[in-house]
Amino acid sequence: MSLTRPLADASPLRSPRRTALARVAGALALLSAAAGCTPEIGDKCQVSTDCSIRGDRLCDTSQPGGYCTQLNCQGNSCADEASCVLFNSALPGCGYDDRSGPFGSRVARSFCAAVCESNGDCRGGYVCADPRTYPWNAIILDDNQSRRSCLPLPLEGQDAGAALETPKAPVCGATAPPVGPIDASAPRLDGGAPPLFPDEGTPDAGSTDGG
Repeated sequence: MSLTRPLADASPLRSPRRTALARVAGALALLSAAAGCTPEIGDKCQVSTDCSIRGDRLCDTSQPGGYCTQLNCQGNSCADEASCVLFNSALPGCGYDDRSGPFGSRVARSFCAAVCESNGDCRGGYVCADPRTYPWNAIILDDNQSRRSCLPLPLEGQDAGAALETPKAPVCGATAPPVGPIDASAPRLDGGAPPLFPDEGTPDAGSTDGG
C-alpha cells in the first residue's frame, strides 16, 4: 500500500470572487450591447414593441414605414434626440381655443419628433425641416425653437417651407345663406274650420244595402 498523497492538480482553480467578477463583466457587456440597439425616436417600426418593450413609446403606423414616438408629450420632455412638436395646432379659419389651451384645434396632438441637421440624418421618405413651416404648420413646445425635425415628405404639390395661403372658405365661417325668421303663430282660417271629413255626397236615404 502506497502512503504517498496524490499530486494536486497543477491547473489553478478559479476562486469564487473571480467567478463573480466574470459574471458581472458578462452582464455589463450584454447590457451595453442591448443599449446600443435600443430604438430611438424616429426609427422605423411595425408595432409599438419595436420601439419599446416598456410601453413608454409607440409606433405611429400612419407615417411611412412606421415612426417610433411618444404621444402627448410636453415641452422639454422628449429624449435628447427628439423635440416635442404639436401638430394640427390650428384649423384654417378657426380662431378659437378649446381643450388644447392657447393652441386651439380639437384635433391637436403632440408627438416627439426626431431632431436633425440635414436630410442625411433622416430615413428615406422623410425630410429635415422646420415643423413650424408649411405644410406642417406645427408648434415646437420646447424652449429651443431652432431645432429641425425628420418629417414625412410633403405630398405632391406641397412645397415645404412655403407660406400658408389664407383659405377662401374658412371651415369655421358661415357658408350657408342666412335664414329668415320663422312664424310660429297659429295659422289663420278665414274660411272657417275645415270639414272633419271630405264631402263625398249625401247617401240616398231610400236606398238599402244589398239592392
